[in-house]
Amino acid sequence: MTMIFFLGLGLYFILMTVIGLLASRHCKTMDDYLIAGRRLPLYLAVPTVVATWFGAGSSMGVSGTVYSQGFYGVLPDPFGCSLALLIAGLIFAVPLRRLRLLTISDLLRKAYGKEFELAATFVVLPFYVGTLASQMLAMGYIFQIVSGISLEYGILIGASVVVFYTVSGGMWAVTITDFVQFGLLSMGLLIVLPICFNQVQDSQAVFDHFIGEFSNLSPRGDSQMDWLSFAGRILMTGLGAIMGQDLIQRMLAARSEYVARYSCIFGGICYFLLGLIPLYIGIAGREIYPSLETPEQLIPLLAKQYLSPLMFTLFGCGLLSAIMSTADSYLLAGTTLLTNNFLLKIWPLSTDKSKIALLRWVSVGLSVIALALSYSGHSIFDMMVHSGATLFVGIFVPACAALFWKGANSTAAWGSMVIGIFSWLGFIFLNVGKMEGHEDLLFASAAIGGAMSLGAYVAISLLRILLAKRKTAIIFSGNALKEHPS
Repeated sequence: MTMIFFLGLGLYFILMTVIGLLASRHCKTMDDYLIAGRRLPLYLAVPTVVATWFGAGSSMGVSGTVYSQGFYGVLPDPFGCSLALLIAGLIFAVPLRRLRLLTISDLLRKAYGKEFELAATFVVLPFYVGTLASQMLAMGYIFQIVSGISLEYGILIGASVVVFYTVSGGMWAVTITDFVQFGLLSMGLLIVLPICFNQVQDSQAVFDHFIGEFSNLSPRGDSQMDWLSFAGRILMTGLGAIMGQDLIQRMLAARSEYVARYSCIFGGICYFLLGLIPLYIGIAGREIYPSLETPEQLIPLLAKQYLSPLMFTLFGCGLLSAIMSTADSYLLAGTTLLTNNFLLKIWPLSTDKSKIALLRWVSVGLSVIALALSYSGHSIFDMMVHSGATLFVGIFVPACAALFWKGANSTAAWGSMVIGIFSWLGFIFLNVGKMEGHEDLLFASAAIGGAMSLGAYVAISLLRILLAKRKTAIIFSGNALKEHPS
């Protein structure tokens, strides 16, 4: 099986590499490299939207979390992510597409100035490096299970291929490979699903259990902390992920406002339907492997044990496709932010050729950082989800105000970001050891941070309005006294 698997995987890697090299021919300008020249049609935009988020966390991570915690543990993904895509399509896609920017930080610069742009860039950058690291870790798990090679070597092999084709072709390479990877991903999950039906003793009972889990998508208790944790699980991805550079980059790359909107809406529907498969696998896996030590390895273990060599090879390519499609998107998003909103500000380059060269070197640098982080061995799902908290607690409110409110101001934006982040971190620090599960604490702190970010923006904006009215009244009174001193 190992030889056949590596032969098929080698052909797959060659295909991805060729796509990257061919796509590089279309990268003549920085817009070509970062947002595909704003020319993506709907049939390419929808797969890249889905494939960007449906990676290791959404497949291996979700099935493993459902195995150990049930549906409540995966409220952020797929439920929160599906909600985020629908909201993005209905509310945010068209206004963002009209601005014709390159990054979320460009929007923040226009509304709040260069200093806020720089701060926001470094606030969200850890999210992309953390998620990239989680995908590298997942690739290492797959290679380890299949071939027995060490986790470290598996991470290195998979990461090298992703970095090569992303660095070569930019957004065009990422989009075309996402199109291929979306098809392989869907096929891979559909190949594994029948195993679960066949290997459980009572498939109807497992299905009933699966349906029953939907009733558990509510707070686990009535305490304030239970409700905070529930809100954080939904909102951290359901709202925060909308402001991610990875999603915004696809809205900006769309050929038209129509494509920008409906790629997100159709993507949200596809994401939810595809996400139901790992949920079911997680429930069935409890009966097939009652005492699995590493639940995140559930899907590849099922495939290795029950599939023929050829079918396992197809499955392996599909699972790796899911992981690589997320890894390349987050690598490109992080590269875009760091280069466009920081490096090119302090080191302006005059030609597109030199800018693209810089983008490629930055991609390599971020990949090295993510590679080091992936060796730390944290949970795939935790690494992916919690690294995105900064988007919700620090960026979402200022970005929404910049997009939809004419009264957006830098004082309120700074207060919102600083108070949101410090409230988030402070809540974690003050409550460590006081809650049974560390995940409940992390999600509750995100809810607190998001609420404080919103409260700070509103309060500071109202205070500015009141002070402005008072100043106007004083000036008016002073002028009146000068005209009528008696």
